[in-house]
Amino acid sequence: MIDVRDSRRRAVVGAVAIVCGVLGYFAVGEVVYYWKEHVHHYESGAISALLALRTIQENYKADHGSYAADFARLGLPLGAELSGDLLNWGGPYRYRMGCIVRSQTGSVLEYCIQARPITYSRDSKKSYLVDQTGKMHFTSVNRAAVLHDPPVPTER
Repeated sequence: MIDVRDSRRRAVVGAVAIVCGVLGYFAVGEVVYYWKEHVHHYESGAISALLALRTIQENYKADHGSYAADFARLGLPLGAELSGDLLNWGGPYRYRMGCIVRSQTGSVLEYCIQARPITYSRDSKKSYLVDQTGKMHFTSVNRAAVLHDPPVPTER
């Protein structure tokens, strides 16, 4: 004989499990949404900015026949400010152009752009460097990145 109380208990446990699963799903969704929208991703922003600056350099070279030696010649991206030789483009990173190699005629053949956190902190611990080939390097040490630092891993 079928026990009615046992059937009810199974139905209640099943309903509670479904409700808990749905609530858990929405809770995880809210956590992911909060993380993506409210937690700063400064390091990936610095990499994106370096790639954008490299693209601007490539466009400059296509127009002028050589790379720009500094940001004043290169031009500033929208929303960026120049303070001496440092480019401030929002966020906690500052950008500096360096590693300039010139030809005998003075044309810039090689360059690198460094991104360094203003304040070395939990949200921005890495310094980056990109050269004219697009190769990107980084360091987690509180200093500017150099060409001998390891390359930024690429996603596959």
